[in-house]
Amino acid sequence: MKKKILIIEDNRPISSLLCLALTRKGYETFASYNSKDGLKKLQKIKFDLIILDVMIPGMNGFEVLEHIKQIDIINEIPVIMCTEKNLVGDIDRALNAGANDYITKPFDIERVLEKIENILV
Repeated sequence: MKKKILIIEDNRPISSLLCLALTRKGYETFASYNSKDGLKKLQKIKFDLIILDVMIPGMNGFEVLEHIKQIDIINEIPVIMCTEKNLVGDIDRALNAGANDYITKPFDIERVLEKIENILV
């Protein structure tokens, strides 16, 4: 069975790039372009991983991560935060809130795929 990955990213070209690369690696991908849609998908589908942008419409990525970590059914899903911010404080905030990893844009897609594979092993 294919592993399911939810990508919550409002930048459609970046979301499309991630979906395409992950699909080619054999993952099933789902895209959401805002926090509301992403949280709705989390209620309906059992995901194996979430890639979560920090700056998204609605709740920001940190707020979405906090919400995820408060719900028993989904709080164990690994989360990789993705953002243009490369500030140590933001990285620490994401990891302290329960994110498994943190990637910054622009990113090397091969490095992202490697991080995902390491988490999903």
